[in-house]
Amino acid sequence: MAMRLQLTAGLEVLEEWSATASQAERNIVYEALFAIGDGSAFLIYDVFGDPDELHNFAILVKADLMVKVCIHRGESFEIRQIGVLDETTLPDASGWPTGIDADIEDP
Repeated sequence: MAMRLQLTAGLEVLEEWSATASQAERNIVYEALFAIGDGSAFLIYDVFGDPDELHNFAILVKADLMVKVCIHRGESFEIRQIGVLDETTLPDASGWPTGIDADIEDP
């Protein structure tokens, strides 16, 4: 089942970011936005959900570049943020487990 999402808000965020971005970066972000629209972004990119706002997702489009979007009822999405990836752009992971205790004893 293909998901089709329409970009309904956040064009001002895209315009502001693209004013200082290189052509290569703009191409990468545009490609990711098309992937979000056709539903394939979740298969192509690393996607991080926001535990505080369940409809927000940070999509890692390049090693140091992310697009943060909000998906509305599976029908549309809006761009929330585009920019360099840093500790403030991803959800707070301080409460997440840091490792798994994998001590397994043989019977």
